[in-house]
Amino acid sequence: MAKTKKDRAKLQAAFHEVKHNRPAVVSKTARKKGAGAAHKQEVAIALSKARRAGAAVPDKSRAKRLAGRQI
Repeated sequence: MAKTKKDRAKLQAAFHEVKHNRPAVVSKTARKKGAGAAHKQEVAIALSKARRAGAAVPDKSRAKRLAGRQI
C-alpha cells in the first residue's frame, strides 16, 4: 500500500491511533449500522490521518468511487 518505509510507519501510526483511541463517530456507526460499517469507517479515518501526515497512500480507486452509480 505505502511505498516507502516512512510512509508505512505513518500509516501504521495512524491505524494504531484509531484502534486505541476510537473516535466517537465510529462508536455511533457501530450502534446504528453494525460492526462491519464501523470497521470500514475506522479504516477510512486511519487512511485520512495518514494522508494528512504526509504519507503517500493511494486515493480511493475509481471503481469504488463509481460503485454507487448506475452506468
